[in-house]
Amino acid sequence: MRIPRKLPLAVSIALVASIVFVQPANAVVQWELIDDPVSLGMTGVSPHVEKTPTGDRVWRSDGPSGTVVSLCNDAGLCTAEAFSTGAGGPINDVTIARTRSGQLRAYFKQVEPSTNTQAVYSAPCNDANCLSLGAATLTTTAMRVSREIRAWGVPDAVVLPNGDIRIYIVEQPEGGSCTEKIASYTSTDGISFTKDPGWRLEGGFVDTEVLRIRGGEWLMILADIACTASRNQKLFVSTSTDGLTWTQPEVLTGSGPSRLDPTGYEVSPNVFRIYYSVGGPNNTFTVQRATLRIKDTAKGGGVGVTNTPKVTTPPAKAKTITCVKGKTVRKVTGAKCPAGFKKR
Repeated sequence: MRIPRKLPLAVSIALVASIVFVQPANAVVQWELIDDPVSLGMTGVSPHVEKTPTGDRVWRSDGPSGTVVSLCNDAGLCTAEAFSTGAGGPINDVTIARTRSGQLRAYFKQVEPSTNTQAVYSAPCNDANCLSLGAATLTTTAMRVSREIRAWGVPDAVVLPNGDIRIYIVEQPEGGSCTEKIASYTSTDGISFTKDPGWRLEGGFVDTEVLRIRGGEWLMILADIACTASRNQKLFVSTSTDGLTWTQPEVLTGSGPSRLDPTGYEVSPNVFRIYYSVGGPNNTFTVQRATLRIKDTAKGGGVGVTNTPKVTTPPAKAKTITCVKGKTVRKVTGAKCPAGFKKR
């Protein structure tokens, strides 16, 4: 959502955050996000990651030149790669999806100087790694606004079970604080898009990334626009059964620097690799990597993120407490903290 000024890598941040909620049969599921002990050496915002046989390829917006790309190995060593577009100018907020015809396309935001607007375009990938793009095509005039609207964009393109492409995007139809909304647009060919009715989320949530679409079980990681009391951007999770109606997002991170623009993929069942941007002094941003886990603490219990209509709402009589152990913070449903933790 922002174009960063390029500065040295910020100090790595220790982060452990959890959310607990109750599922049927007394199964307790815990979300846990832990920063990986790596220093990627990447600056920028709006990262997008694609897992490849040779590593994680990360596109990100970094400075006035627009999008840059790096290939990162498991140890966190990232090597810059050449990237070219046929868009005729800098592009930002890149996301990638494959159409039902098998074409790999990049979707991105581009400023249109002649009309002082910004819009979401797409372009075919000229190679299997999407390091070269063809001519850009406007997705729809409905995804075009004044370039002065800063809290707009960060498209996230996903492939639906039927092969359609859906783009989730941040919009701000009215002014004011924390009025951002998540809209979505769907396309049968991956080129021309039509807006879906209603809003996916409201209340200042931004920067969506759909991590899982499986048998009516959708999982999204996202950020807010600094709408909580600490006034820093945080990361959240939300779930859905159809990709259109989403549960109220649950916070993953606490106070400290702003965390935004998450992207990721499932590494193994219920384990996700996440890249996200961290805000530093003078609006500088670096990219960090973390691991998101869904854990079922009930013996023999299965893990499903949406197998109850209100997975993020504890029973009426349940009480949520905050427990602390060093730098580890957990929100627990119940009256007691886990062993070694103290109630805060």
